[in-house]
Amino acid sequence: MIRIPTPFQVGDVNVYVLGQTLIDTGPATPDAFNILTRNVDLSSIKKILVTHGHVDHHGLASRIKMASGAQVYVSMDDLCAVTDYRNRLARNLECYKDFMKKSGVSKKYLLLFSSYYWRLREYGENCEAESLGEKFETEMGSIEIIPTPGHTPGSCCLLLGKTLYSGDTLLPGISTNPSINAIFDERCGLEQYQDSLKRIATLSPKETLPGHGGKIEDHRKRIREILSEHKGRKEKIINSLSGKPQTLKDVSKKVFGDVPPTEITLALAECYDHLRILEKEGIAEITEDTEYHFRIV
Repeated sequence: MIRIPTPFQVGDVNVYVLGQTLIDTGPATPDAFNILTRNVDLSSIKKILVTHGHVDHHGLASRIKMASGAQVYVSMDDLCAVTDYRNRLARNLECYKDFMKKSGVSKKYLLLFSSYYWRLREYGENCEAESLGEKFETEMGSIEIIPTPGHTPGSCCLLLGKTLYSGDTLLPGISTNPSINAIFDERCGLEQYQDSLKRIATLSPKETLPGHGGKIEDHRKRIREILSEHKGRKEKIINSLSGKPQTLKDVSKKVFGDVPPTEITLALAECYDHLRILEKEGIAEITEDTEYHFRIV
């Protein structure tokens, strides 16, 4: 495992080397590239396997491909996030801006977020890639590709023998946000993510190696912890509601407090995702005109 620095709140990303195959790459920053090249002979890399379409995991793929001729692979449902990174970024920003306006966020916060988000262009490039199948061959053996949508539509875990590479589907210490893409993609979200966690809970790996942080000793215990966190967050959101309509910003502030512009969409999206589920359950009501409003039923 190679820990690659990122400019993001999540911290270092883990890159794994399996013979001539890389699992993930890190973002396209000078620090990330320098650390990777100090630890890996890039000319020997023939395949790059991307666990999901977020730039801290695929940002250096294009540069490594140019240096080595390696082929890049990613799930079909995340393929465009890698091959059309720049255009997708621009489209996503427009969706986020519309979502934040409806959430009751101030113009100042909207501008700060837009400035931050647009800087993500620096950390990745469009990269030609192929879609993954059910199996992926490496010098170390055959990897089983396990679809785990939620964090992104094409997130996947990788099972090589008794080792599970869990990407961002299962992380130690921090909770993966499955709601940020759910704003504009119904293939993502809490319900899909929880189904994915239950799917990998049926596996019996000896070790679980995540996309960030250290090895997970007991993956089922960690899954139970995450599901418990989701339940607690849901109860907190219910308790934040009243009969009087509130904006999403109001609900989010009660649940998360004040958050910086770089993190505000994460907080808003998670609250919105929970509230949509609560609406299905007949617990909350959502109305939408120029803004979202929520109240307890």
